[in-house]
Amino acid sequence: MRSVLLLWTALLLTPVATHAKAPSAKELVKQAERLYDQRKYVEAAEALEKANEQAPDSRLIYNIGRAYDQAGRTREAINYYEQYMTEGEDAQLRKRARSAVERLRLQQQKEEAAAAAAEAERKRLQEEAEAAQRRMEAEREAARQAEEANQLRLAEANREALVARKRTQITSFALGGLAVAGVGVGIAFGVQAANARANFNEARDLDTKVAARNATRSNALLADIGYGVGIISAVAAVLLYPRQPAPVAGQARLISAPRGSGAGVEVSF
Repeated sequence: MRSVLLLWTALLLTPVATHAKAPSAKELVKQAERLYDQRKYVEAAEALEKANEQAPDSRLIYNIGRAYDQAGRTREAINYYEQYMTEGEDAQLRKRARSAVERLRLQQQKEEAAAAAAEAERKRLQEEAEAAQRRMEAEREAARQAEEANQLRLAEANREALVARKRTQITSFALGGLAVAGVGVGIAFGVQAANARANFNEARDLDTKVAARNATRSNALLADIGYGVGIISAVAAVLLYPRQPAPVAGQARLISAPRGSGAGVEVSF
C-alpha cells in the first residue's frame, strides 16, 4: 500500500504529456462485477456501459439492464432489456429479458396506479382542508356578524332602557310632587279642622255648634284624603323610582303629620 501511495504521489509530481491509460473493457467488466457484488448497482451499470462503448456486446446490454433492474431504475432497465430482446442472440436471455420487461411494466403500472391514488388522496385531503378552511372562515364571519347584531341589539336595548328609565323618573317625580301637594293639602285642612273644633268648643248656641261640627268633619275628611293621596303617591314614587344605574339624590320622603293637626282625627259629638 505504501509503494502504491509513493507511486501515485510520484505520478502527481512528475509532469507528463500523456494521460494515464484508460481501463480496458475486460477491466471495466471485472470492476462492474465487484461493484455488483457490493450492491452498487448504478455504478456497476455505468461501468458496463463504458465497457460496451469500447467493445460492444449484447450480453453487456442484458447485464446493464439487470444492474439497473436491481438498482430500481425501472425505465433504464426496460430500455436495455428491450434493446437486448432486439439485438440479443441468446434465446434464453431474450426470454428472461421479456419476462423482466413484463414484470417491470406491471410493477410500473402498479407504481403509477399507487402514485395516481396517492395524488388523488392528496387532492381529496387538500379539497377537504380547503373546504374546512372555507367553513371556518364562514363560521368566523357568521360569528362576527352575530356579534355585531348582538351589539346593535344591546345598544338599542340600552337606549330603550334609558328612555324607559327617564320616563319612570319623570313619573316618579310627578308622584313625588303629588305626594308633597297631598301632604300640604292634608296639613292645611287639618289646621282648618282643628280651628273648627275649637270653634265648636267655644260656641254657645246650637246653630254655631252645628256649623262648627260640620266644618270640623268636612275639613278632617279633606285632610285625611290629602294625607292619603300624599302617602300613596310617595310610596308609588319610591317604588317607581329606578334603582339602576344608581339612585338619584333628592327622592321624595314620607312626611308624617304632626300630632293635633287634625289628620286622621276621629270626631265624635
